[in-house]
Amino acid sequence: MCNVHPKLTQVIVDQTPRIMVALLVVSSIYVYIFMKFVPLPILIVWLSSQIMLAGYRWVNAKRLQKNLDEKDEKGVQRNEFLFLLSSIFQAATWTIASLLAVVYAPEPFELVTFVMVVGVVTAALLVMSAIYKAYVIFFILMMTPQLGILYYYGDAQHMGLFLFTLAYMPSIIVLSKALYDSRLESIRANDTLEENVQYLHELSITDTLTGIYNRRYFFEVSQNIVSIALREKKETTLLMLDIDHFKSVNDKYGHDAGDFILTSVTQEVSKVLRDSDIFARVGGEEFTVLLNNTSLDGAKIIAEKIRKKVDEKTFVYESTSLDLTISIGVATVDKEKVSIDALYKKADEQLYKAKESGRNRVC
Repeated sequence: MCNVHPKLTQVIVDQTPRIMVALLVVSSIYVYIFMKFVPLPILIVWLSSQIMLAGYRWVNAKRLQKNLDEKDEKGVQRNEFLFLLSSIFQAATWTIASLLAVVYAPEPFELVTFVMVVGVVTAALLVMSAIYKAYVIFFILMMTPQLGILYYYGDAQHMGLFLFTLAYMPSIIVLSKALYDSRLESIRANDTLEENVQYLHELSITDTLTGIYNRRYFFEVSQNIVSIALREKKETTLLMLDIDHFKSVNDKYGHDAGDFILTSVTQEVSKVLRDSDIFARVGGEEFTVLLNNTSLDGAKIIAEKIRKKVDEKTFVYESTSLDLTISIGVATVDKEKVSIDALYKKADEQLYKAKESGRNRVC
C-alpha cells in the first residue's frame, strides 16, 4: 500500500460517496429478494453491517482527504491500510450473504448472489483499481468463495459457471492492472506537463542571472498594485537601486566578476526585504523594489538598511576583496504619480540625485 500516487488516492476519496450509495442499494435489493427465505433478524444484522461499512468508508474518505491536503504521508498510508481492511470486511459480508442463500434459499437463488457479487467486484474495478493491491485482495476474497459454492453444487450448469469464473478472474486482474498502469501513466504525464508549464512560466518572469523578477513582469504586476493602492488610499513606495562604479568592476575583473557582484548584491538586498515586496532587476546593474503598504518614511528606513548592508559587506571574488556601495532613489504613490511608469520615473530621478550627490546614499 506504500508509494501510492496522491492523485490515485484522490480517486478513492472522490468516488467513495457514490460507491457507498450503490452498495446500500444493492444490499437493500439483496434483503428484499431473500427476506422470504432468510430469517429476518439475520438479514437485519447483515444489512446493518453494510450500513456501518458505508459510514466508515465515508469517514475514511474524509480522513484521507485531510491527509492529502496536509501532505501527511504517514496518515495517507495508515488510512489506505484501513481502507484495505474495510474491503476485506466487505468481502466477508458478501461471502456470508452467499452462504445464507445456499443454506436458506432453494436453487437457483445461489446464482442470484453470484451475479450480485460479480456486479459488485466489476463496479469496484473503476474505483478500487486506483489502489491496485487493495483491489486484487478484495477481488480474490470476493470471488474465491463463489468458486467453492459453484463447485459444491457440481451439476453441469454450476460447473459451467465455475469454469467461466476461473477464466474471468485472471482477465479481470489483468484488466485492473492495465487500468491502474494507464491511470498512473496519465497522471505522471500530466504532472510532467504541469512542471514544464510552471518552469516556462518561471522563466518568463525571472531574471536568469539573479533569480529575481525581470523587468517585464515587474511592470506588469506593479501596475495592479499601484492601482489598488490609489483606489484604497494605501501608501506604496518604490526604490530604485544602482550599484556604484559597476562598470569599473567589469572592466577590471571581467564579466564573470560582474555577474558575481550582481548575484551577491541581490542576495544581500533580499535579506532585508519582505516576501510581499516586489524585487526585480530592470537593467544591467539597476534594481527596483516595490514596497506595498509602506510609507515614504518607512521606505527610507528600508532603503538605508539596504545601503548599509551592502556598504558593510566585503565581497570576495577569486580571493580578491571588493568593497561596493549602492545608490538608492525613493518615490511614493500620490496624485501626480498614478501609474507605475510615473512612479518609476520619479524614483529614477531621485536615484540620479543620489549619484550626483556623491553616491552611496538614499535620496
